[in-house]
Amino acid sequence: MAMLPILSRFQYDAHILAVEVDTDFTMDQVAAACAEHCINHHVKDQPGKRLRVRRTTEDDSAEPLPPEMTVAEAGLQMYDCLDIYFEG
Repeated sequence: MAMLPILSRFQYDAHILAVEVDTDFTMDQVAAACAEHCINHHVKDQPGKRLRVRRTTEDDSAEPLPPEMTVAEAGLQMYDCLDIYFEG
């Protein structure tokens, strides 16, 4: 269990934020940690839609990471950039 800063690029937000996550966090917990800084601040909530996490790519084509996968299992490194988005 260690804290790791990642970069969060949240869907519909014009900001990229540094967010500290625990290496034991699941991707669902990462999404929730990033959402705290965006939903109802910069981004409108979309109740009923699940938040998903994927690695940031130039064309946004990366597959979402499994919700139960941990930060450590994903091999995330300090300041890796992740897209957080509403599924569906």
